[in-house]
Amino acid sequence: MSTRNYYCLVAGLPDIVPDDKKLHFTSVQLRAYLHEELHPDDYEMVKLLYLPWDHENLLNLLFVKQFEWDDRGNFSRDLLEQLVDKKQFDLMDTSVFPAYFVDFTELFHDEEEDFTRASGSHYLTEAWFNLLDGHGNKFLEGFATYRLNMGNIMLALNGRKHNIPFDEALIGSDEVTHALRKSRSRDFGLSTEINDIEDIVQIFEMDNILDRELRIDNHFWNFLDEITFFNYFTAEKVLAFVQKLFIVERWFNLDKEKGQQLFSQLLKELQTNFEFPEEFALTYGKRK
Repeated sequence: MSTRNYYCLVAGLPDIVPDDKKLHFTSVQLRAYLHEELHPDDYEMVKLLYLPWDHENLLNLLFVKQFEWDDRGNFSRDLLEQLVDKKQFDLMDTSVFPAYFVDFTELFHDEEEDFTRASGSHYLTEAWFNLLDGHGNKFLEGFATYRLNMGNIMLALNGRKHNIPFDEALIGSDEVTHALRKSRSRDFGLSTEINDIEDIVQIFEMDNILDRELRIDNHFWNFLDEITFFNYFTAEKVLAFVQKLFIVERWFNLDKEKGQQLFSQLLKELQTNFEFPEEFALTYGKRK
């Protein structure tokens, strides 16, 4: 499959005013925009990145009576409510969902299964990582490996620090999770598997929780830059931008000043990384 380039895509993003103290477009609005600008195959990859919010909405429908619906999910409340209702689920067309959504729902409706919200979240998250890892796109595969390893490492560090069993909470079964379960060394003996494991351990050891979270997100931001360094105008650059906007939104909720700093950084990267010759401006970019 040939690589599609989107020379004009970023030029058409909603206007951003760096000095304002609010987001001028959200990840929900960005998804709607990308639906119009990307080739359908590339847009499907974008939707994969939004699936964790579908997980949350589905789990809330199953286990929580009162909750705020998260519009970042791909699927409407009406569709997910049909999954939750066994009679509707048995009659509905489930082809619109990833296969693991259907598998999970079948297991949930099976009276022999006894899901909790935690075990349901674990199931959906592991299945999502498997979907990304087997997709065939190098960005999605690298992204999945990074997020899975970081999540498992942080979980193991927390468990070790507070003497809480964590073996069953780890996702996946590979050399990294094996080391996390068995090793008692400071870096879990992962220096050959994770080249920056010492940096990750040092980040975890920071006392200020907000500073620690910011360092974790900066670490992820840098990873996104590295993995897309040679993707100048491709869908992979767009996928990284989506992830960065997720980070920015998170920080607007945690700390608006830091969120604004990250938003300004995102704007600067847009202006720097997506410069292109003027002659491309009206000719290329949509659904190539």
